[in-house]
Amino acid sequence: MQPRTPLVLCVLLSQVLLLTSAEDLDCTPGFQQKVFHINQPAEFIEDQSILNLTFSDCKGNDKLRYEVSSPYFKVNSDGGLVALRNITAVGKTLFVHARTPHAEDMAELVIVGGKDIQGSLQDIFKFARTSPVPRQKRSIVVSPILIPENQRQPFPRDVGKRTHNPINSELLLNEGITADLNPCITILAI
Repeated sequence: MQPRTPLVLCVLLSQVLLLTSAEDLDCTPGFQQKVFHINQPAEFIEDQSILNLTFSDCKGNDKLRYEVSSPYFKVNSDGGLVALRNITAVGKTLFVHARTPHAEDMAELVIVGGKDIQGSLQDIFKFARTSPVPRQKRSIVVSPILIPENQRQPFPRDVGKRTHNPINSELLLNEGITADLNPCITILAI
């Protein structure tokens, strides 16, 4: 073997390692595109593919799960967004959340020409601000509750003492206000 052979082998091995690790350097976990624009059709048809989403966690997408903000849609395991039933109005935006043990990300689907659906969260908050009934401060009179423990000295306070009898090792002595209680339920300090 020539003296340059180990050096050439080391250089070749480092190049192979560099090429294999370059794939990991180029990978960014998450959706490859964060915002998608969809034209509002007359009707979303059940089980018809609307859009293909591409998600990668750079580790093989093991245990990939999708969640859609609308209950009328789902994302198949291959990344295809489909409607669960025939529907005409879904709002202006949908959010798709993808999650694996290694990564998670969210994509926004903007529906061009979509209308806000009635009863959306925005409508509910708008109604709360423009309600014809003004809010009033209620005056509730509650008499103070006197609890004797609150009027005593600060806690912790010893309410009893349990001592060990040096003569008879099996005998325990209770002293104080807890002396007449069953030893199983004795409270020694508060």
